[in-house]
Amino acid sequence: MGEGPRAGRLESAGIERVQDPMASEWQRWVGDVRRLWSARDADSAELRARHVRAVLATTPWTMAASVFNVALCAWVLQPHVPGIVLTPWAAALVAMALSGLFGWWRLSRRDLQAVRPTLVRRATFHATLFGALWGLMPLFWFPHSPAGLQLLIAVLVTGLTCAGALALAMLPPAALGYAGAMMLSAIVALGMDDGAYNGVIQALMVLYCISLVLIVLAVSRLFTQRLRSERDASRQSEVVGLLLRDFEESTADVLWEIDSQGRFVQPSERLAGLFERPVKRLGQLQFLAVLTAMQQEGSGGVARLKSALDAGDPFRDQVVRVATAHGPRWWSITAKPLLDDQGKSRGWRGVLSDVTSERQSNQHLAFLAHYDSLTGLANRVSVRNRLSQAVDGKRQAGRNSALLCLDLDNFKAINDSHGHSVGDDVLQEVGRRLRKHMRKADLCGRLGGDEFAVVLDDVRDPQEVLALADRLVVSMRAPCNAQGLTLNTGVSIGVAFLPEHAQTVDEALVAADLALYEAKAGGRGRVAVFSPELGASQRRRLTLERELREALLRDQFQVLYQPQVDIASWRIVGAEALIRWNHPKLGMVSPVEFIPLAEESGLINNIGAWVLARACSDIQGPLAGLHVAVNCSAVQLQRPGFVNELEQLMRAHQVPPDTLEIEVTESLLMENLSTALENLHAIKALGLRVALDDFGTGYSSLAYLRRFPFDKLKIDRAFIRELITTSDARAIVRTILNLAKILGMDTVAEGVEEPAQLEVLARNGCASIQGFLVARPMPAEDLATMVRDWVPFRTPLSSDELPESVAAPLTDARY
Repeated sequence: MGEGPRAGRLESAGIERVQDPMASEWQRWVGDVRRLWSARDADSAELRARHVRAVLATTPWTMAASVFNVALCAWVLQPHVPGIVLTPWAAALVAMALSGLFGWWRLSRRDLQAVRPTLVRRATFHATLFGALWGLMPLFWFPHSPAGLQLLIAVLVTGLTCAGALALAMLPPAALGYAGAMMLSAIVALGMDDGAYNGVIQALMVLYCISLVLIVLAVSRLFTQRLRSERDASRQSEVVGLLLRDFEESTADVLWEIDSQGRFVQPSERLAGLFERPVKRLGQLQFLAVLTAMQQEGSGGVARLKSALDAGDPFRDQVVRVATAHGPRWWSITAKPLLDDQGKSRGWRGVLSDVTSERQSNQHLAFLAHYDSLTGLANRVSVRNRLSQAVDGKRQAGRNSALLCLDLDNFKAINDSHGHSVGDDVLQEVGRRLRKHMRKADLCGRLGGDEFAVVLDDVRDPQEVLALADRLVVSMRAPCNAQGLTLNTGVSIGVAFLPEHAQTVDEALVAADLALYEAKAGGRGRVAVFSPELGASQRRRLTLERELREALLRDQFQVLYQPQVDIASWRIVGAEALIRWNHPKLGMVSPVEFIPLAEESGLINNIGAWVLARACSDIQGPLAGLHVAVNCSAVQLQRPGFVNELEQLMRAHQVPPDTLEIEVTESLLMENLSTALENLHAIKALGLRVALDDFGTGYSSLAYLRRFPFDKLKIDRAFIRELITTSDARAIVRTILNLAKILGMDTVAEGVEEPAQLEVLARNGCASIQGFLVARPMPAEDLATMVRDWVPFRTPLSSDELPESVAAPLTDARY
């Protein structure tokens, strides 16, 4: 019995505990509302100003709509209401609207950062009076009006009440005063009318009025909460900014922060100074966009930084190279993500350090470790490293190299006669002359003393190497000016081809040295090529010929494709099929070596047929829709049944004629010309295009161009390689391009490796190019992927302006 009252008391206490939070929440909300609209503290004044600015943003439109509604009502009520009553009412409403516009104009000219409660009270009075004036319409003219006019008045009152209340929702006292006056008038007007359902409508209007009040209060409350959150976040950011600036003043590093959109947050003066932009402007920019604009050409630091940011994990020491007013700089960036309460990213914060001095010191040490301090050329270590790559059996298919060892003639006499300082100047001049004849892919080095070395990569024709060696001999014969002295010197060169003459670095150096001794023994100022004993050479030849007969059966050949790109649109328009022989023991055997053996032994027909079949298969497979060129040997084309076999092959693979092109060399036209021309015309009759390969390296007789209408001329890589450095090469290339233009033939430049070569070719009207500038030879599947992912119109640009001598037209007599 004693537990009953106590349980009741506990239950009552429990109920009180449940109700207390609700009551406290209600009391807190009521207190917040009163403080917001009546308190005079700075926080409330600032929030009221934000509410007033929100209402002012729509005031011109609401007042204009009110004037329009007044005109509409006056026009509709004119037949039913005496003008002596209607006119003052309409004039009063228009005056209230104009008063509202005047208030908007006056307040919009002020920087409203704080608003007193009196302004809110005036706005509430204005809105209530405006609602009361509108309420006169249903109060006086609704009860005795026809049904149609009553419907129109009801619609107007409902629309004006809801629209006005929502427009004034950011000022709840004004919104409630306006809506209350309107709704009270409407309810009274319904009571004065004798409609059958007026009571129900009155009850509904009361319900709607309560709903409207709750909506206005909810909208105002949400807006207030948002304003307070923004203000708190802004204050927090200011505090963080002060802490960050204090930290920056005590360290050499610079702090940075970005939001979820990547824009800077509270950037400091030091950060703005690093980015060379005003603080206000930097706060409007995106972090990665600014870094991209400042990034030096050729640097991939921003791309790596973007990947790190996209990953969403903390990272350290992402280095970006940028160009500033004070020269190139290296920045190291460390950062971690900022997360909100839900674990979502709201930006990043990190440290930016200028590591230029450290970077330059490391680069200088690396330079000294790999380059000769006197000439700036590679040192012996770098030469050996490059040779190690050249003789590596795992190199990419078809890559052959050459090593040139150079020794200055009479250098010891110069050193002994004029001193080491003069000798050093001579060595520096030799280094400069070597560089002028090299491609970017080639390596010039100083082995020590007066010994130099040149490593040539991607050698396809040994004659190109010998021609370069001859030019170097001629270049070094020119007198050298050193400290006011005119000195004559020369150079002897030994050549070794890799991996033909050597399988290791030491073997390569020995082979080139032996060739150099041979050159010096022959009278100096000469070029000699390493030559192994005849027996060893003959054994390799027999081995290659024997293995060549089994290569097809053992599937040791493969066909790679090198893309051809149209210069004007920078689109991939075709590809050349290139055969490679990957022997399991001999390694990659150069086509320069095994193609002549295949032609002499008659195996070229089977090999050529296999290449054509593979190309046709790929045209219908991964290379569908792409134009493919296949180089056919003169031995193949001079065979009577070649054209019939080609036609059967195309029919078997259903190859469209416009997707296959046959390339021939000028040597074809020098042997059995009548048969060659007959087969070429038969190929043209099949609808195939015919290209003249390596034009300019053979006889280049114009008579052949007249007797057979080739579709395309391919400019040999030997001219392209010297296009920038040699004026006669430029003259030959321009002549070929002009000739092709006159004869209506397309042109393709082979072996294009540098943007400067591309620029010269483009200026002189070359149609398309192929070479390492675009891509190395690759399998058909890789080429298909490259075509799919290719970005047109993104043409590589030359990093340096072309000299006038390079860009000059052919007709300029100076060049």
